[in-house]
Amino acid sequence: YNSFSDSGFKNKYSIFLKNLNTVGKNNPKYKASPQSEVMSAYMLSSSLPLIKKNLDITSTLEPKLSLMFSPHDMKNHETSKTRIDMSNVYNLSRLGMTDSYEEGGSLTVGIDYSKKKIATTEGTQQIEKFFEMKLATVIRANEEEKMSSSSTLNKKNSNIFGGVNYVLSEYIELEYDFSIDNDLKTFQYNAVDAKFSYNKFSTGFTYLKENGEIGTANILENKTKYTFDENNSIQFDTRRNEELNLTEYYDLIYRYKNDCLTAGIEYKKSFYSDVELKPSQSLFFSITIVPLGSFAPNNILK
Repeated sequence: YNSFSDSGFKNKYSIFLKNLNTVGKNNPKYKASPQSEVMSAYMLSSSLPLIKKNLDITSTLEPKLSLMFSPHDMKNHETSKTRIDMSNVYNLSRLGMTDSYEEGGSLTVGIDYSKKKIATTEGTQQIEKFFEMKLATVIRANEEEKMSSSSTLNKKNSNIFGGVNYVLSEYIELEYDFSIDNDLKTFQYNAVDAKFSYNKFSTGFTYLKENGEIGTANILENKTKYTFDENNSIQFDTRRNEELNLTEYYDLIYRYKNDCLTAGIEYKKSFYSDVELKPSQSLFFSITIVPLGSFAPNNILK
């Protein structure tokens, strides 16, 4: 539970316990004989929520820190692919490990800022515009070789992670996630998401670029949807790999939905899969009846 001090600090102390039972054959991580391990981890989180209100604008500023510690050895996850962002940087399970806690201690520091404009119409308040920005980084006493290098948490000073969400109006919304090296010179991750909606039409573009330790990717994606009425809609999705200069797929989806039934027809065209440059086409029909379940036969396109 969160506790609040007289000076306004919000604090939370957590204890985590894990009982791991393993047995492995020809596995470098686990022994061939049954093993049982009990592990623990401890986390202290603290923040100082600040708020400022004007007539129609509310601003919040919240500096944060989270101290994590585990006295137990962790399994080797050096080759795991893990990406840290603002959605998981403060979580104990941010590396996605089911068999370990992060070895040793780490300090996560960050700050959250938001500003929203509130409009009142006929006595009802709603957010007219919204801006949010978050920053965080992780500091540890020693480098940790067993941690995933793609997370950058194996360093004494990790990357600086951040996110921006800007709702310009009821029609336009922008999101930006990034990860920058602690030398503030190299962006290793950039993801821009732009959404536009008007009446029954909506479309969104996502641009993703990775480089360095995080990975290698250069993706452009679009999702466009038109809703005919409360029951019928059609959606078109596509994604292009700019690194390979190839379009990955086209998807065309029609859906009918009411209170107890959802039915859809999906046409999918893939232009390549892994290293084999072989286009393929598929047509699927699916139906879901609440609460009986779903039915979806195999590809019906010859």
